[in-house]
Amino acid sequence: MPEDAAVPPLPPTGQDGPPASATPDPTRAQPNVPPPVPLPAEQPTRAEQPSPAPRVPQQAGPMPFGEYPTSSTPPPWAAWGPPGGGPPGGGPPVQAPPRRKRPVWPLALTGALVFCLVAGLLLWAPWNTPPPGAPAAVVATSRTATSAAVSWAASQGGATPDHYLVLRDGAQVGSVAASQTSFTDNGLAPGTTHQYTIIAAAGGQRSSDSVAAKVTTITPSPIGLAGAKATWTTATLRWSPSPLGPVPSAYEITSAGSTVATVPGTTNSYDLKDLAPGHSYQYQVTANWGSSASAPSATVTVSTLAPPLNGEVPVNLNTISTPGGGASLSVGDHWSDTWQFAPHCAVASCTMTADADLAAPGFTIREFTVGLHGSGGKYSGTTKAQISKCSTVTDTNTITLTITAKGAVTNGAWTAWRGTMKVSAPYTAVGDQFCPAQSWTFAVSGTHS
Repeated sequence: MPEDAAVPPLPPTGQDGPPASATPDPTRAQPNVPPPVPLPAEQPTRAEQPSPAPRVPQQAGPMPFGEYPTSSTPPPWAAWGPPGGGPPGGGPPVQAPPRRKRPVWPLALTGALVFCLVAGLLLWAPWNTPPPGAPAAVVATSRTATSAAVSWAASQGGATPDHYLVLRDGAQVGSVAASQTSFTDNGLAPGTTHQYTIIAAAGGQRSSDSVAAKVTTITPSPIGLAGAKATWTTATLRWSPSPLGPVPSAYEITSAGSTVATVPGTTNSYDLKDLAPGHSYQYQVTANWGSSASAPSATVTVSTLAPPLNGEVPVNLNTISTPGGGASLSVGDHWSDTWQFAPHCAVASCTMTADADLAAPGFTIREFTVGLHGSGGKYSGTTKAQISKCSTVTDTNTITLTITAKGAVTNGAWTAWRGTMKVSAPYTAVGDQFCPAQSWTFAVSGTHS
């Protein structure tokens, strides 16, 4: 410090600062003096402290939402503190700060969030997935008389199915894996009607029933119906059962809408009898399973054998031999006529009766009837008739007629034919005269359709 620097006078004894009259020197830095600290107030002695008020038990009851209860239990140190209460050390009792009420809205918001979360879990949790949707597009068809094939579209929506249940007429008849959307129901009766519904299943969950599909099992008709072994008056029908159905209980044979016969279902043929020769008949066969019947089979036409000649038949006659001199006919004489043929047919044969005549030009017509029997493709017969005369005596002639088919034969009927007719007269004596045995031969032919 410089020598000429002024030294401030010391304060009077008993003072802590400069005298009140002292004026601070503005040119001199002032020391940083902390502000005075007030002394603590004197604490009353323990004897002077007021006794604490007795605690009033709180009445139990509901607490406001968001507030915490204030315990009426004394603090832990009350048991081991000094008499009169207070913390250890003998100081005055310390009052617990009042508890601050927490706001209610955070807790309400938290509860709402928890509620929404739980509701979302209940709605979307896998264990509460809605049941599978009902299968759609159910179609049922019958391919055999004892089965029905059912198909459907896969279930859409809800839980994924692990299998499908198949119900027939409301009762379960089958179950298939979810990868399969078809089912064949066997063991049905022909001609019966059923309704099928499908249910999708996912564990213990079930969809509602699908729309029902209705189907009637088929009643298949006999196959391969044909006629065989036809004769002039009989024929045999043969057929086979359908491979799509069981053996029926019976077969019904019909013709022109009328029932001809009914035979057991184990029979596959039938002999037709008492038919007319040269006629055609149409037949059908129906299979029956109790009260269910198939549609008629395909129609078969059966034709019996026709007689070779029937009805009015044109005939051409040509003289090819005579007895010789004095004969009334000459070789080469010919003419046309009409004969009537009547067949008499049975199962194994068909005979004919020809109502014929010999009507040569310029001569009296001589009629005769001859029966013809078939043998080896030919028909022949012999009869007696009075045709020629010897002087004044009428001879009893023997007439032999043999005919055969010429050209095509349609179901036994001749379209063209030819043959010979021989007329012979016996030796005849008339008084003192006689007539020798003699004969005439004629060629016969004709066409008939």
